[in-house]
Amino acid sequence: MSVVAFAVMFAGFVIGIVARYVFNAPISWTNELCVVAYVWIVFWTSDILIKERQHIVFDVIYGLFPPRSRRVLAIFVTLSLAVVFLAALPGTFDYILFLRNRHSTLLHLPMQFVFGSFLIFLVALVVSALRRLWQLLRPGWEQHI
Repeated sequence: MSVVAFAVMFAGFVIGIVARYVFNAPISWTNELCVVAYVWIVFWTSDILIKERQHIVFDVIYGLFPPRSRRVLAIFVTLSLAVVFLAALPGTFDYILFLRNRHSTLLHLPMQFVFGSFLIFLVALVVSALRRLWQLLRPGWEQHI
């Protein structure tokens, strides 16, 4: 999915540049296509494809604690993220339902499709946080902090 979205974004970018600078006939739908593809790339890959260990983190303070304290911190942070994003699910779902009859300006894409990637991201993040909590609460938790 990410490769397809990136290819669509890149194709739209190239078409827009060629139309503007080669044919001197700028087209505006390519910008909207790039934005929609970018939104999908960001939210699709953020928690579905890229694992937690691959994300950029600032763990200077976290690294100062001994392993058991890091475990407690990891449980607290992961639980907090799960709760916050779980709380955001109903409002996000309601907003996406609200967008049912709306379409993007130039390509007339359903706005539910455009913002649907965020709902997928929220669900994936909650599932991933719950999975990490399970790993942190079981024996062998040391390899998950």
